[in-house]
Amino acid sequence: MVALSACSLVRVSYDNGPALAVWWLDGYLDLDDAQEAAARSLLRDWFAWHRGTQLPEYARWLATWRERAGGEVTGEEVCRWTAQAREALWAATERALPAGAQLLPTLKPAQIDHLVAEMADKLADERRERAQPAAEARRAAALERAVDRAEQLYGTLTDAQQRLLAEGLARSPMDAARWLDDREQRQRRFVDELRRARTLTDDAARLAALRVAARALSQPADAETAALQARWQAHGCEMSARLHATTTPAQRQHLRERLSAWEEDVRALAGGGAS
Repeated sequence: MVALSACSLVRVSYDNGPALAVWWLDGYLDLDDAQEAAARSLLRDWFAWHRGTQLPEYARWLATWRERAGGEVTGEEVCRWTAQAREALWAATERALPAGAQLLPTLKPAQIDHLVAEMADKLADERRERAQPAAEARRAAALERAVDRAEQLYGTLTDAQQRLLAEGLARSPMDAARWLDDREQRQRRFVDELRRARTLTDDAARLAALRVAARALSQPADAETAALQARWQAHGCEMSARLHATTTPAQRQHLRERLSAWEEDVRALAGGGAS
């Protein structure tokens, strides 16, 4: 939802969601015409469910965040909000799994191979962006991303605020190489489970196997990485709260206006309105 809201064409994108989602799926799976038609129909049903049941909840969250934007927030609050977003993402994924289970038997082995190649290409791009050999280059790139994200919310940051982010990143337990290695392991587990699910003839068994695949993709590969990820997330939430504490009245007004605009878009979409 936050990624969607970051786009200046929220309503247009969402109203064209089934077509855009088919285009995205085709990029990963090289769908044939029959698969595209089936996916488009299933995605229309998913978007109708999402519009009617999930967007109203997103609008309520945005209203709460807008009300809180003028005051102080804690790291615990930020983590609670991000946990809500993760729960919403899983609910949306769960709703999509039966549609995926219908499409899965139609996929050819070559299409799964295409998926593997696309995921590998995107992971390689992430490694080039986030895991540069030189530590200084990694820190500079991480700071640039953090400043860009913050300025989407608050407008231009001061030099002092950028230094605060730089200091926070320097103390972060986040290890980009470790994170990307875990992502690679999760993708391998996902593909292995996907290949297994594709061969199942029983509908219920295939759906259950696809759910295992989705969990494999979304969860850390092992307990040690899960614990490390929890520390990364807690540190990030605390950094966000510390940055918010330094913001000026004008920056907080910028945040309120941004959240209000997103809320307006989401409420319009929930009501079925087009752009």
